[in-house]
Amino acid sequence: MASTNDYMLHRDYEESKRLDAQHNFMRDLSGGHLTHPSVPSNNIRSIADVATGTGIWLQELAANPAYSGRVDGEERSYVGFDISPQQFPSTSEQQHNVSFVVHDMTEAFPPDYHEKFDLVNVRFLSYVIKAAEPKKVVWNILQLLSEHFLPAMWNALLKFAVEPGGYLQWQECDACDSWSIPETEMATATINHVISEKIVRGLLAGVVTPLIKTIMAFSVDVLEGQQNPISQSSDLMRITHLDTISTLHHPAPAVQATKHLAVISAATVLLESSIARKRAAMTDTQTGDIEAENLRTEVRSMEDLLAAIKHGDGVNDSDFELTWIVARKAIILEAKEPWMRIKYPPQ
Repeated sequence: MASTNDYMLHRDYEESKRLDAQHNFMRDLSGGHLTHPSVPSNNIRSIADVATGTGIWLQELAANPAYSGRVDGEERSYVGFDISPQQFPSTSEQQHNVSFVVHDMTEAFPPDYHEKFDLVNVRFLSYVIKAAEPKKVVWNILQLLSEHFLPAMWNALLKFAVEPGGYLQWQECDACDSWSIPETEMATATINHVISEKIVRGLLAGVVTPLIKTIMAFSVDVLEGQQNPISQSSDLMRITHLDTISTLHHPAPAVQATKHLAVISAATVLLESSIARKRAAMTDTQTGDIEAENLRTEVRSMEDLLAAIKHGDGVNDSDFELTWIVARKAIILEAKEPWMRIKYPPQ
């Protein structure tokens, strides 16, 4: 089980404020959308948010008119999972149909949550997932996705019909997907420091490509006489949308006006985390004199860099990309199932 002490960031009040501000910025960057436009909100009954943090995405979605009301007579439900409850909203702040559960995503979710959710949301695990963990984490998350039943109007026509399963949407923003124009020493040094720190902590330098490959790698058995509605192969998940959204020339005025604050905020918390680790290593009795002096030099250099970033030097030239992945789960059916009549209507 992963330790809560492995977390690269913090879990205090200031970090909660930073996470909420990050959420607001990323929502603007995503065109104001909390869910990908391809996800049909009218069919989504239950939503999970993995690594929910302060729960702001989940709470905001529950209050969104597109996700309010009932689906086929059922009230929608919202569940947020996180390894620590420290940043969960208080009970009085939680909406009546929103709940929060302490769970480590590197461990299998309790069976009660398996195949329960029509939509699972995951965001910004680049500084959480260890290099050896993507397959395990993704598999655990995929277990949450439901079989997806068609609306009642289709059930009346076809007696009983199913289509492919629940939706997974995942947003990531890697340090290696940031840059400055013109290229500056400060931007290069910041990116190099952050990536080096991730590697030292056993994290992936960049999570997006391994994540996409992992999602696409899972398969299911499709026996003779069965069909996979999302694919002619044995894919468990089909990536339906893979969007890259850049802050560079983004049309939203709010993005252009605040992207420098997003850069300062993220760079500050990550560099501070690295400085704290190096300072602790300097005083470790197992650290030799030469190594300690090298660490001291690195800390001084990083402190100068951090001061420049907080001052805003060169930050306005920085940009970055957000990767937005949408995938859908397969439901393996008998070839004679009614979904064939939908996909291939009688002539």
